[in-house]
Formats: sequence, structure tokens, C-alpha cells
Amino acid sequence: MVGPWPRISSNWDVADTLPDDLTSIIRRRRMTRTFSGGPTLHEVLEVCDVARRAPSAGFSQGCHFLVLDGPDKETFFEVSGAGTWFARRSPGVRDCTQIVLVLADPDAYTDRYSEPDKIDRGLSTRETWVCPYWLTDAAMAAQNLLLLCEDRRWGALLFGLHGDPRVTLDRFGVPDAVHCVGAVAIGHRSPGDRPSGSSTVRSRRGANEVVHVGRWVSPSGGPAGFATDDPEV
Repeated sequence: MVGPWPRISSNWDVADTLPDDLTSIIRRRRMTRTFSGGPTLHEVLEVCDVARRAPSAGFSQGCHFLVLDGPDKETFFEVSGAGTWFARRSPGVRDCTQIVLVLADPDAYTDRYSEPDKIDRGLSTRETWVCPYWLTDAAMAAQNLLLLCEDRRWGALLFGLHGDPRVTLDRFGVPDAVHCVGAVAIGHRSPGDRPSGSSTVRSRRGANEVVHVGRWVSPSGGPAGFATDDPEV
């Protein structure tokens, strides 16, 4: 596309009618805070099966999804404290049909990098990883999950665990070494749902501010040709 992207963030009804090519799915994706019903457990499991196909360092495959449906979902809201928090701020979140915990297992990575073909990398212990790729890879799987929900015109909300994450993880039998990258609430987006998060009060930074070519430059010296009127979808 030549020239600035059309600004669509001021009209969410227009954003929701964008086509289903990958670029449009990425651009229209947003967080949902008011749900009305949702997909079946089987449908969510199918989406998780696709979402797990994210990059994985050494093909360590240490990302897991814990899907909470029905009574398990209600237990999550109670034990984590998220139910009380959302009841005060965004009560419509409680109407989601599933919660998916995105989990990362560091041991899968240190074990993989202790194998003969990887041991020379010096990454056989957690402390030697400058960037903890178990979190990076799980975050990419979480993004896959959000985009797949948008592809199906579902709603989704990514949020962190409230309070001490271990209390919640222990309740659902998650091993001590495993971290939670985030929780994703899934359901059908209510027709009345409107953006209410930080993106409604903060402008998205332009590509000329965050995309650098050749070397880091200040926003005023960004690559020529970048549109600064970037949508906030």
C-alpha cells in the first residue's frame, strides 16, 4: 500500500468489517472486555492446537496451554482474585466461556540445550540464558491464540494473573518450575463491547518511531516513507 494507512481506529464498526487476510486480522485485533456466550470447549481446543505452532528455540516445545471451562473457569476467577477485580472494573469479562493459561516450562529448554547437538551453546542452566526463550516462545504462542480468535471473529482478552500466581497454578496442578505468561479470556465479543483499555487514551507510536533501518535513530530521523498516521487497532 502506498501512502498512509487509512485511520480506522476512530470507528470500530469499520474495523470489525475488515476482510480476513492476515494483515487485516492483525490490524483489527483488539482486546475484548464484554463477552456474550462463546465457542465450545472443543472449538477452543482446536484453536489451541494451531496456536501452539509458534517458533520454539531448539524445538524445545516448552509452551503449554491450560484450558479452563465451566466450573474450572469459575474456580480460576475465585482463586486468582481476577473475578473480584473484573467485577469492579470490567464485569463483562466474567461472561467469557473459557480461560486459557499460557504456560512456559524452562526445564524443557535447559534439558534440550543439554543434549549433544546443543551443549556447546552453554545454555544448559537457566542462569546462562540472557533472554529466557521459554517466555519468548510462549508469548508468541499467546499472540497466535489472540490472532486465531480474531480470525474466527471471537473476542479475547490477555491479562496477567492477579496476586501470587503460584496460588492459582498450584490449584490446577501446574508444576513448580512452570511459569504463567498470561491468561486469555475467550468468548463471543458482545455487540456493545467497545475499547476501554490504554489504547483509548494513548496514541500508537508511528512506524517511523519504532522501525529502524541500519542503526537506531531518533523519531525525527526515521526512514523516509513511513506513515505517521498509524491506526490504533
